[in-house]
Amino acid sequence: MRLASGALATLTISDSVVAPWSWEHTSAENSAYPNMEQPCYFIGGTHGSLTLPSLELFTHPGERSWLKPFDVQRTASTPADPLVTQLRHFVRVIRNEEAPIISGREGLNTLKVVLAAKQAAQSGACVELASFG
Repeated sequence: MRLASGALATLTISDSVVAPWSWEHTSAENSAYPNMEQPCYFIGGTHGSLTLPSLELFTHPGERSWLKPFDVQRTASTPADPLVTQLRHFVRVIRNEEAPIISGREGLNTLKVVLAAKQAAQSGACVELASFG
């Protein structure tokens, strides 16, 4: 996937692999799944990398070098049922008690990416997000 900035992203996604790295097995959001205490998503960049849901950020404190140790920051989080959390937030937004965390525009942009990926998979061709309005 090529991003608007020109960066090239590589995605590997499968929902049929036997592995401990699914969101359900790693996030501890649903007690029906055994928690594997593993990251399931790895987001890497030239200045840092992030694991999810463990929220470990790996950076170089100074010069970027394969030979220098990483600085690792871990952000604490409290597992919660996301559907309950989302519903509570939605109610507070409806009551004008707080602003939405995600705007309608951001939701629409996410839908455009999903539709473009689906069309690209079906056609085997590159799809421009601009073609989705």
